[in-house]
Amino acid sequence: MPHFKPPHNAEFTSTPSAAGCDLCGLPLRAGSHPANHADRTYRFCCQGCRQVFSILIEASDAGDPTGFRQTELFRQCQELGIIPRSEADLLSSGLGEHQTRDSRTSGFEQQQRATDSSISAENVLGLNLKIANMWCPACAWLIDESLKKTPGVIDSTCNFSTDRLQVNYNPVKTSPDRIIGAVKKIGYRAAEPDETRDALERRREFIRFAVSAFLTMNIMMLSYGLYSGFFTEFTRDTIHKLSWPAFIMASAVIAYGGFDLLKKAWSGLTNAAFSMESLIIIGSLSAYVYSTVNLLAGSIHVYYDTAAMLITLVLLGKALERRAKGRVLEGLENFFSLRPAKVRICSDKYPEGRYVSAGHLAPKDIFRVDENEIVPADGRIIAGTGTVDESSLTGEPLPTRKRPGDTLRSGTSVISGTLRARAQKVGADSTLGQMIAIIEKTLMTKTPLEGRTDVILQWFVPVIVALSVGTALICVWTGISMEDAILRAVTVLVISCPCALGIAIPLARVAGISIAGKKGLLVRDFKAFEQAENITAVVFDKTGTMTTGKWNLLETVCREPFTADQVLALAAGLEISSEHIIGIEILRLAKAQNIKIPALTDIQTEPKGVRGRFEDQEIKIGSAEFLAEEIDIAKDPAVSWDLNDSGNQSYVYLGVDGSLAATFIFGDEVRPDSPQTVKQLQDRGLRLALISGDGQHTTRAVGDRIGISTAIGDQMPEDKLRFIVERQQQGHQVAMVGDGINDAPALVQADLSIAVHSGGQLTREAADITLMRGEPSQLIEFFDFARQVNKKIHRNLIFTYLYNVLAIPIAMSGLLNPLVAVIAMLLSSLSVTGNTLMLVRKNT
Repeated sequence: MPHFKPPHNAEFTSTPSAAGCDLCGLPLRAGSHPANHADRTYRFCCQGCRQVFSILIEASDAGDPTGFRQTELFRQCQELGIIPRSEADLLSSGLGEHQTRDSRTSGFEQQQRATDSSISAENVLGLNLKIANMWCPACAWLIDESLKKTPGVIDSTCNFSTDRLQVNYNPVKTSPDRIIGAVKKIGYRAAEPDETRDALERRREFIRFAVSAFLTMNIMMLSYGLYSGFFTEFTRDTIHKLSWPAFIMASAVIAYGGFDLLKKAWSGLTNAAFSMESLIIIGSLSAYVYSTVNLLAGSIHVYYDTAAMLITLVLLGKALERRAKGRVLEGLENFFSLRPAKVRICSDKYPEGRYVSAGHLAPKDIFRVDENEIVPADGRIIAGTGTVDESSLTGEPLPTRKRPGDTLRSGTSVISGTLRARAQKVGADSTLGQMIAIIEKTLMTKTPLEGRTDVILQWFVPVIVALSVGTALICVWTGISMEDAILRAVTVLVISCPCALGIAIPLARVAGISIAGKKGLLVRDFKAFEQAENITAVVFDKTGTMTTGKWNLLETVCREPFTADQVLALAAGLEISSEHIIGIEILRLAKAQNIKIPALTDIQTEPKGVRGRFEDQEIKIGSAEFLAEEIDIAKDPAVSWDLNDSGNQSYVYLGVDGSLAATFIFGDEVRPDSPQTVKQLQDRGLRLALISGDGQHTTRAVGDRIGISTAIGDQMPEDKLRFIVERQQQGHQVAMVGDGINDAPALVQADLSIAVHSGGQLTREAADITLMRGEPSQLIEFFDFARQVNKKIHRNLIFTYLYNVLAIPIAMSGLLNPLVAVIAMLLSSLSVTGNTLMLVRKNT
């Protein structure tokens, strides 16, 4: 159920009024949602109130429909915080202030580092807005440049592909309202992403198009009558009776239908950021002004139909394009909407949970999640069983059964059951928060190819205007009539299509990132798609990549006077902050056995182990090489060196003050899809290698099982880096597949870096792509999908270049008129959008 809140500064009333909601008493500012019951019409401020009222009115103890406020269910809703008792009660939960602020400035919750040294980072606020009416990348550039000149704005990034604007600003010098107003002044509407606003925007655009289309059709009919004057003689009075109504309606179309176009064209002119709007407005106004001059002179050579039709067709084309673009962005918007605004926190006072703002959830808090609710944070289940859908993060459609002790990840949804979990990572630190941050950063980063097309776009419109003027001058010079010269010039202006060139890459990039997310592929750098087709060699890390990485402690060999619990406690103390799979397993076992973990000091993580101090004793845990500096493990009788036939066992040693205290024997398993993945990559002609920090015997055994002949063990991070460099020096384009953290040097060096997610910090990974399901087979899925995306981008670019190269000379030759030209321009832009939409449909 939703949590209801009063509008900012609204007076809260506990009882309904004539102008208030019949449930919560809030003013009906956003319209009413009526419901009929017992011959009476009740009115509510939202659908949530209407639904809660239906539940209350049908309660068994509600004998009198008007007495639902005295029911036990109503009181329980107040106890849970679903319906506040008063405005003070609402604000105490944090929802009133938080959500009112959030509804106006959705970026207040996240502070970003300022690039302006004159203001400290803590005094910088971030603002995230959705922009309406951006029709090409030049629009985004114009908004960026305009805001950067606004006092108080430190920096801004406007993304055409996602219709998103991110602004860092100084709250002392400016405010969100002023920023929104600055965007509005240049012809765009900025607001918090909200479906209601989108619906209003679509309605406003439809009305604008419908009025323009109606007037244009009437202008066409009048123009048809005027054109007949070429075959018969009209009196001056007849010409005026046909021309003046056309003039009035054309003026209305340009002023009303083309209002946004005019504002954007003017802003582009004053900021030297020309766009498609500039070409359309120049062409339309040229025909309009020329027709008006002839109208005043009493001539029948008026082309108001051309001026009006250009505006109307652009409105139609952009409406269709926006609808297709919406389909492309739909998956991305759905992913961003996974972050819940409310959470039910359980406490001693409210053991069943009470709804509060999600921003109030802190680590170690206990929260409750019911059926059909989204998990608000990463945590560990402490009570309840249920089925969870993790497809939003991993792309795996099969639900997962959860029970106490299992982990929950934010962004997943509960299909059945009720779960109580203790929060571990919340907000931006949670899995969903990290993924959203990574995706937003990726969307804002342009590829090298996209940068080159942006350079072309900066010169495209001025060149087209020059060609148009040149065409008109040459026509007049060669004896062609002024009317034909102007029509040719207008045709050249409107047939060119900078928008198609501008959206060819960004739209495909957004579609690729969105679809990849559905497949469980987290894209950190989109250039990985371009690089994927150039890869000739793939290097795999062993542990956690080709094996499950879920190491089980098979045996603990202790030396006197230590016991198994003591050595496990010391090991857990060293691994308290570890994200290595063996460290995670040690911590899990210690917590499962209720072993008190001691607090160690001076903990240092090194390539082969971890060292620290406990009660003036040096404690070390790691590989044989790590402890061999002080202990001759090979001669120690307490250690068995016999590995099993599978080679999937690893030994971890614990030393205390220069003496061996225990040996931990861990077992790992090869991932089921590893052999098949290796075979498919080899069938594609890729050269494969397996490297690992584990021993040579273990690495060799795993390599044999999965079919990789080049398997090298005992590799430290710098050795892995050196191996990648050697492959590159041999002429290979190398992809490195690792765990994303321990393999960071090799991943950074590789031409394409891919991480297999193991539950650690996503923001610390150095990989271009993260396989969220943790399955090597996703690598094949990524290579195939990258090929599809690259094909779409190349086709978009090839079509756009060919279209402009062929269409502009034809327009200059006079074989086309402006109406045909603008239709061709719109179709070219729609074809690019449609081609990208096919990618979405193919992968849904």
